[in-house]
Amino acid sequence: MDRFQLGIEIALSVLLLVTIFYSLYLGRALSVLRRDRGQLDALISSLQSSSAQAQSGIDHLRQTTELVGRALGKTVESGKSLKRDLAMLCERSETLAQQLESLLPAGRVATASMKAASSPRAEERPEEAPFRSALRLKPDEVRTMKPGGSKSAAERELLRALRQKQG
Repeated sequence: MDRFQLGIEIALSVLLLVTIFYSLYLGRALSVLRRDRGQLDALISSLQSSSAQAQSGIDHLRQTTELVGRALGKTVESGKSLKRDLAMLCERSETLAQQLESLLPAGRVATASMKAASSPRAEERPEEAPFRSALRLKPDEVRTMKPGGSKSAAERELLRALRQKQG
């Protein structure tokens, strides 16, 4: 049994040497893990602070988005209102332009007949004077003409329509 004991002792010695080398390897790995654990803890705390900052940024962005959305909604609503107003003004201007176009030939005939029939004693009706003067104006004069305080609303509207038609 001497040989058998010697074989067992040699096998145990080899296993003991393998165990010692393995325990040294594990000790180094554990020391690396302990050292890296501090870095891992720092990384985790950095990640937590970054996620808190990101959450704060998201909340701020959400609030800003709501404010901008409200302002944009108000702008869109005022744009819609302006669009309706412009459409109404366009319709009115088209109506006035059609009326002016229908009156323009009659006005030319009336102006020609007034020039032919004009005499120093011809009676002029005072309510026709602004219209006659508007028909005699050149396009540049109509554009620069400003409505006076003594003119009625209809006269001012007619003069405004004439300016728009000329310009």
